[in-house]
Amino acid sequence: MQSKYDDIIQEVDAKMSPIDLNGKLIIEDCKMMIGFLKKKITEAKSFLSSNPFEREAEEINFFKYQKPTLLGRLIYFHEILHIESQRPIDNDTLDGYYEKRQEELKIFFDRHVAFFQYYRSGSTHMDGFYFLRDKQQMVIDLDMCSFNDDIEFSTGYDNLVAKVIAMEMLYAFISFRRTCLQYGREGTEINLLKVKGSYEWTGSVVELSELVYALGSNKCINNGNAPITELATLFGAIFGVDLRDCYGMYTDMKKRKNSSRTYFLDKMSKELNKKMELDENKERMRK
Repeated sequence: MQSKYDDIIQEVDAKMSPIDLNGKLIIEDCKMMIGFLKKKITEAKSFLSSNPFEREAEEINFFKYQKPTLLGRLIYFHEILHIESQRPIDNDTLDGYYEKRQEELKIFFDRHVAFFQYYRSGSTHMDGFYFLRDKQQMVIDLDMCSFNDDIEFSTGYDNLVAKVIAMEMLYAFISFRRTCLQYGREGTEINLLKVKGSYEWTGSVVELSELVYALGSNKCINNGNAPITELATLFGAIFGVDLRDCYGMYTDMKKRKNSSRTYFLDKMSKELNKKMELDENKERMRK
């Protein structure tokens, strides 16, 4: 299941890569992604039906991490479509509209604070109850997509994890929208930094892609719920680099034949350790 799931996620990331959620085609793009993600979730469901879990640990991993990652993206695009379809035309009232949506998200997090803390803390003692299908009754969330009513493909709480993931991503999206209103669309990412001068990425594009994937894999940004496509857009905007083919470069990284496939991360580690050794030697010489 892991290999099949990885393939599906890579397809989703590749599909999301060219999408500009701050562009004029946001509604059309959201509709496209909703249809695509529904197909991918159906594909995962079909694969699971013919390839059942062999161990409880596999089932827990799927319903705790793998399926919610896909479903979270579906809910995310569904919510953006809803918000952007109903937003006011008058820019003077637009910030208040987005602020109200953020307040609704805060209410959601308050309502599920106990579960949110369990999941984000990395706790596992309740995993059997939350993420095994025969351990509890289905959880009903009034805001949940109706796509996941099948009890053979849900524990109930996997839906809640997906909703948490989607709402975190949505909160970040709305925050960026509100900042765009404050600073203007052109150069918003750079204005946010409030730095003097310009900064150019002088490494290779592949190296920057490796860094983006490393940050995503280590869950360093938004607890790991920031899509790779959005991280690539952010870093690309900061340094003026086209990272739309970030997934393609990641695919090439996986094909590397050396014992370590993380060339850039290895080089950074080596150079940082070298710098620390040099600084320590200088400090000893001054004593």
